[in-house]
Amino acid sequence: MSWSIYGVALALSIVMFLLGIYVGQIVDSSSKTDISKDISALSQQMASVQLLLLADSTQNNASSATSFCPVYLSQLSAIDHQVEDVGYRLSYLEDVKHLYDNDLKKQYFLLEAQSYFLSKKVKTLCNENSVLLINFYSNSNCAKCNDQGAEILKARDELLDKKVKVKLFSFDGDLGSPVADALKNQYGVTSYPSIVINDSLYPGYYDKTQLEKLIAGSK
Repeated sequence: MSWSIYGVALALSIVMFLLGIYVGQIVDSSSKTDISKDISALSQQMASVQLLLLADSTQNNASSATSFCPVYLSQLSAIDHQVEDVGYRLSYLEDVKHLYDNDLKKQYFLLEAQSYFLSKKVKTLCNENSVLLINFYSNSNCAKCNDQGAEILKARDELLDKKVKVKLFSFDGDLGSPVADALKNQYGVTSYPSIVINDSLYPGYYDKTQLEKLIAGSK
């Protein structure tokens, strides 16, 4: 009798364990699908802003372009928050769930690049005073990259309290992403971590205080 009970309990435990794995896989797959859909939707939003910018440029009317600046800035601000949220969700899958999807990450990097170039255009057109910072890192060959990312976030939050807006873009330079490789070549990135602040390259590791000084000097 007792061995039968133990056998049933063991069988139920195995079934529950396997069921948990199966449900977890479904949830993880659903999370990746949701992220991919959000990336596509955000890319379309940015394409709409880019189309409006293109229409303005063909008119060669500076005053017309300036009149649209509140629209550009509002749209970009909303997009920035959503892009960052997608980035956090990707990081959660990698850091907590240990799920890696290079194709999905390359899609995200393409989205970030769109946001970066759009931000550069609007920054120039609308005399917007935000600081554009690119963090180049490597998940496979960089001892200080995680620490560098944490210090950048600390510096950004500290500067935001001082009314200095830093827009952050991060790229894994060893992933094999064409857009990340193109940006690396553009700025001459050869090691990790490396950061680019308003088009100026700073290779190596910088703590929060050093970053704040670099950012202040770039304005």
